Amino acid sequence: MKRFLPALVLALLAVIPTAAVDEVNHLQAALRQLAEMPGVSGYEERVTEWLAMRLAEFKPAVDNLGNVTVTLGSGAPHRLLITAIDEPGYVVSAITPDGYLRVQRLPQAGVHPWFDLLHSAQPVQILTRRGGLVPGVVAGLSTHLHRDLSVGERTDNPERIFIDVGARSPEEVRQLGVDLLDPLTLEKKVYVLDRNHLAGPTVGERLGVAVLVRLIEGMDTSKLNGMLTVAFVGRRYLGHQGLDRLLRRVEPDDVVFVQRLEGSDAGPGNGVLVATLKGAETELASELVTLVARSGQMVSVPLPEPAPRGRYSGALPFPQRSAAVGVGVRFPHTPVEIVSVDELARLEELLAAYVGVTIGRAPRVFPEERKVTAISTLSPAGLLLLSLVGTYGVSGYEEPVVERIRNALPEWAQEWATVDSAGNLIVALGRATDKPSLVFVAHMDEIGWVVKEIAEDGRLELASRGGFLDEHFLGHIVLVHTAGGAVPAVLELPEDYRSQAYKPARSRVYTAWTGARSGEEVERLGIRKGDSVTVPKKFRQLTGSRINGRSFDDRVGSTALAAALWELDPATVDREVIFVWAVEEEIGLEGAKVFAEHAAAEGGVPDFVFAVDTFVSGDSPLESPRFAQGRLGEGFVVRAVDNSNVAPRQWVDRVVEIARRNNIPAQYGVTSGGNDGAAFVPYGSVDVPIGWPLRYSHSAGEVADLKDVEALARIVAALVREF
Repeated sequence: MKRFLPALVLALLAVIPTAAVDEVNHLQAALRQLAEMPGVSGYEERVTEWLAMRLAEFKPAVDNLGNVTVTLGSGAPHRLLITAIDEPGYVVSAITPDGYLRVQRLPQAGVHPWFDLLHSAQPVQILTRRGGLVPGVVAGLSTHLHRDLSVGERTDNPERIFIDVGARSPEEVRQLGVDLLDPLTLEKKVYVLDRNHLAGPTVGERLGVAVLVRLIEGMDTSKLNGMLTVAFVGRRYLGHQGLDRLLRRVEPDDVVFVQRLEGSDAGPGNGVLVATLKGAETELASELVTLVARSGQMVSVPLPEPAPRGRYSGALPFPQRSAAVGVGVRFPHTPVEIVSVDELARLEELLAAYVGVTIGRAPRVFPEERKVTAISTLSPAGLLLLSLVGTYGVSGYEEPVVERIRNALPEWAQEWATVDSAGNLIVALGRATDKPSLVFVAHMDEIGWVVKEIAEDGRLELASRGGFLDEHFLGHIVLVHTAGGAVPAVLELPEDYRSQAYKPARSRVYTAWTGARSGEEVERLGIRKGDSVTVPKKFRQLTGSRINGRSFDDRVGSTALAAALWELDPATVDREVIFVWAVEEEIGLEGAKVFAEHAAAEGGVPDFVFAVDTFVSGDSPLESPRFAQGRLGEGFVVRAVDNSNVAPRQWVDRVVEIARRNNIPAQYGVTSGGNDGAAFVPYGSVDVPIGWPLRYSHSAGEVADLKDVEALARIVAALVREF
């Protein structure tokens, strides 16, 4: 962290008084709304519309760049408060023949070395000309296909970025309303951390907007001394075009920028930040520092803030009385920008004192921001998958998934279901005949972490559970699953992420921060060593039958087994069949190994085992066409060869024959990864894995096709009857 000027840092000498709780809540609500809106530079219309509506009673002026200004009072002095409303992002620059979007950054130069990579395998939203938000996913490398950490195909620059909206052609893309020039950002959600910190994309970018909105609508204007102009300007990242225009038509006595300070590395906990502008006098900044000091609050003065410059016009016409104020932001320009709402309240108090007003009015009630909506209704299998995706179950912590699956089974299967010593859920049906005995096994667990240690400073040290590419998760929100519920935290980035590019590491130490500042505060949140940790999950419909969600591996397989049981009449099954939903597959097939060993000890080893799991697909522009060519939407896949098994061709052909006889779309091929069926092979079973094609495995961007899910359920039922 850059050194602050020690003479200007005022330590707290007494207990800091807190702002009115209502105002803190009003600020938090405004910032959460603003941070969840798209507003890429040059495409700020959502934010502009929100400001025009929110501030309508103050008769805001809106120009053709999207700048919004509110002028209150009259006479001298004329004070100008400025904040920017835009954010870095992307714009659609091309559409490929197979329906992917290509993009260019805005700003085109980028903002730091990790910016592109932090979008890898993440859900995004595209703002269309119709004003709607269309969901998509940034293509990411599939974990199972890239065990070599030095792989050079990471999505760390625009040449490697492809946006998957589920389309298969440019025509399907345009049917969604998406076209060239549409801006896109990460799908945004803001989380409340401990100590009233907010974390999420653009929280730091929009902090000034929230503070100034609340200043305007909360102030008693009768006490205003002189004229006050509050300006919300666009195109900060396009050479300050909005600011350039504003300063050429407004001639204030004072200018105060309210924003995240580019020249400061301060994070939350440093109080209000007050900085001079390079080239300006220090008088105004000193006055602001004094105002904060009089209130007994902490104030920090970083090194002078660089003065904004026009891209082509050069130096902008600031008055000598210019300064910048803000609060500390941790991890700026990432999906987990962190600010303290309590410090924002201190900042609002400073600005109110500066313009001579008090804050006391609550905001009017406004409608919620428009959300992404589902494209179509779901089939029963889709509804079950949606339910399972929303259930968390890291390896070793699958109990909630067990209950969700058991409750989704037909009544007879619920009555017959048992749970073995490992935690596997088992349903056995049929009877011994001369037909081969069969086991179908899908796994219930998902990748994640567990809390390994709780440090004295409040950080959590995490141990990974399962394999993944950490580039898909660093710098994103995670959830700590405690006995009392989920607690959000930030999976921390290296502190040098703004200057140093990503470097892979096999023994990376993962740390997460909840906002707590000590081990005792962490424990008061209910967090204990051994708690499981995951990334947040959400089921999304893309175009047509394409879907996105975390933990499709292997909630799709679990869905297929449950859906197959609904198709089967147990009274007509004339062979021994066992359905197994296994635990701890991601950490070494542990649940399957326990079941197979017990079956062998009891003389019940199946003749055939069908591991129902992901066919990690190369159906992606990032992957090699050499193998793993199961294509989405073209049926289930016989996973004939992977890292753990080779299925005899005669049985592969038999499965495909049964599928074709039942008009079930089928594929077969070679991929990577292991499958639960391999645990049965040492005891004499033949392993014939089946699955469905999945893009971007072990990431938040997993994409599958519901047609393949339904085909998988149908082939399971057909194999019970005919294999």
